[in-house]
Amino acid sequence: MLSRPSGVVAKRFVSAAAKSAGVQERTTVLENGLRVSSVELNGATSSIVLAFRAGSRYQPANKQGLTHLIRNSVGRDAPEFPGLALVWNTAQNGGQLTAVSNRDVLAIEVNVVRDQSAVALSLLGQLGNNAFKPWDVEDVKHDTLPADATYLTGTTIAFEQLHQAAFRNGGLGLSNYSVNNVSAKDLSAFAKERLVAGEAVLVGVNVDHDTLVQAGNSQFPLGQGQAAKAAPAKYFGGEIRKEGRGNRSYVAIAGEGSSITSVKDVAVQAVVAQILLSAAQKITSEAISVNVNYQDAGLVGVQFSADNSKITEISKSIAAAIKKANANGLDSAKSAASVQVLSEAQNASGVALEKATQVLAGVEASPRDISDAIKAVTAQDVTQALSRVNGKLSLAAYGSTALVPYLDEL
Repeated sequence: MLSRPSGVVAKRFVSAAAKSAGVQERTTVLENGLRVSSVELNGATSSIVLAFRAGSRYQPANKQGLTHLIRNSVGRDAPEFPGLALVWNTAQNGGQLTAVSNRDVLAIEVNVVRDQSAVALSLLGQLGNNAFKPWDVEDVKHDTLPADATYLTGTTIAFEQLHQAAFRNGGLGLSNYSVNNVSAKDLSAFAKERLVAGEAVLVGVNVDHDTLVQAGNSQFPLGQGQAAKAAPAKYFGGEIRKEGRGNRSYVAIAGEGSSITSVKDVAVQAVVAQILLSAAQKITSEAISVNVNYQDAGLVGVQFSADNSKITEISKSIAAAIKKANANGLDSAKSAASVQVLSEAQNASGVALEKATQVLAGVEASPRDISDAIKAVTAQDVTQALSRVNGKLSLAAYGSTALVPYLDEL
């Protein structure tokens, strides 16, 4: 089965914990630069991910949505194999094929029963080697992009706008969805530069490490080399508004967060996210957390929606709650953050994707590491992080934006 989630948000690292009983992790770097990483959870199903440092931040500013189109093209023809045969064989072996991306990473994942992992690896090697034939690309544009646009929710639109408000025209501000004048030639050029061994990692959860290494050496026809690094992200803060139809409006408010390179900072942000969410949910039960850590930046805050008749009042109340937030309720927030991190580590698919993100970021942090760091978070840590969040907020509004106060009115 082939599915194409329109995006995935990079959160904390939740790869399998090396310190947990019965869990084994190994990483090998092949001669061509491809990193191969295995995580043994002793489960009955295997999750295998081929991921590239090729998220939306790496696409040209005048080709926004390029990674969206690549993601939707997974399952089309490879140079030597028809895409239909690859997808059919994946399904025939009980596999589930998914293509996902965020601002840092583009990934292809196959989930199968454990004894089919060798077959899944051979298929994944070709699924990650798209030919980007012009007629295939045009079909993907025609068949999938209108549907994706139709199913974009107000919450997703506000989340995208929040990044543009926070990071402006920098890489993290580029859209993960919209497609602007992207051709098959553009996809091929991007793939030649970024979908290469030196920018990739092959992760297998509940897959024998030697099997992964052998497959990486023989069944993944990736070009060699490394691509240029992305320009460092810079947080600006600000606001973006977009009119939308309907009787509800969607708002996201967040401040500057931390990158994923520091376990302590990730832990502190996880606690701050819980404090802000708790404060917002006292105002509206529809509040959800914004808590994202990228390779060199982050955002933390809340999102919410409401009927247009209530959005003004709720926006003012939540903004005030964010500005008044403090370290009260620290123990409860730490417990909630720790449970969330450890719970996310129980899913093999999530473990594989997050492990891939972790390896590409050059960081080693298990759920147990982060849980321990959360337990060590102090009131002073939270106070300092909240001061940073409120230093300059970002706001995104979608819907009846005239009813949403501006930042300088909050």
